Amino acid sequence: MQLILHISPRIKRAFDKRKPILAMESTVLTHGLPYPKNLDILKTLEELCQELDVEPATIIVLDGKIHIGMTEAEKEILQCKLESGEEVGKFNLRDIPYAVSRKKSGGTTVSATMLIANKAGIKVFATGGIGGVHKFWNETLDISSDLKALAEIPVIVVSAGCKAILDIPATLEVLESYSVPVLGWKTDEFPAFYARTSGKKIEKLESAKDVVNIYQTMRELYPHPTGILVANPVPEKDEIPFAEIEKYISAAIAEAKTKNIAGKELTPFLLATLAEKTKGQSVQSNLALLKNNVIIGAQIAKELQ
Repeated sequence: MQLILHISPRIKRAFDKRKPILAMESTVLTHGLPYPKNLDILKTLEELCQELDVEPATIIVLDGKIHIGMTEAEKEILQCKLESGEEVGKFNLRDIPYAVSRKKSGGTTVSATMLIANKAGIKVFATGGIGGVHKFWNETLDISSDLKALAEIPVIVVSAGCKAILDIPATLEVLESYSVPVLGWKTDEFPAFYARTSGKKIEKLESAKDVVNIYQTMRELYPHPTGILVANPVPEKDEIPFAEIEKYISAAIAEAKTKNIAGKELTPFLLATLAEKTKGQSVQSNLALLKNNVIIGAQIAKELQ
C-alpha cells in the first residue's frame, strides 16, 4: 500500500506532530464546479481549514497515483490536464483499483475518498453532499456507492445532507437499513443540499464532542463499525428553498432522460443544468455549504484528535 498511497510531506508532518487532519474529496473540483473557479475554491477551502489549525488532505488520483494532500506541483498537473482537455475521470469506490492499475487520472467521489482516507488513518472528511438513491431508482437501480461506503468504512462524513437531485426518503431508508448513524448538526431535520430542510426528521447534535462520543461508542459496540453522516445545513443566507429548487431539478431530470444521460454522467449534467437555470445561484450555494462543512469538519477533527 505504501507504493500506492502518496502522502504529501505536509500531511506526513501533521501525522508526526499529531495535528488534526481533515480529508477532502476532489470530484467537486473535476466535475462539480466549473474551471477555473474549481481551483480557486480548492485554495479557499484549504486556507480556511489551515486557519482553523487543521491540516487539509485533498485526495485525488493523478496518473494512477493516489495523492493525499495535494502539493502545488500536483495542483499544477491537474490544471494542465483540465486546460488541455485531457480526460479526467470520476472515480468511485469500485473504480480505484482500475484507475491505479491503468494509470488514470480523476477526482475521487465520497465513497473513494472514504476508502483512501481510512487507509491513510484519517477519520474525518468534509464534502458537499453525499450521493444516494436517485429518483426513479426502481427503473434504473441507480444507487450511489457512497451508501455502501458509509455502511462499511468508519469515517465521519460532514455534508449538507445528500444532493438535492436524489430521492431523499429512499436514501435515508437505505442508511437506516445499513445502521449508519445520521446526525443533524444543530438541526433535527435532514438538510437537502441547497435547502436547509427536507421534512425528514433526524437526531440533533449540539457539538463536536457529541459527534466524537457517538463515534467512539459505535466503534466499541459495532462488530463492524460503519461511517457516521453529520448533516450540516447550508447557511440560511445562501439557501435555495426546497420548493424553488425542486422545479429546476424536475426539469433537469426530464432533460437528462430525453438525452439518455445516466450513470456517472448524470450528476455532473444535473449540477451544470441547475447552475444554468438558477443563473449561478446554485453554484454560490454550493460554495457556501462547502465552506460551512469544512468549518464543522475541522471542529470534529480537532475534538477527535
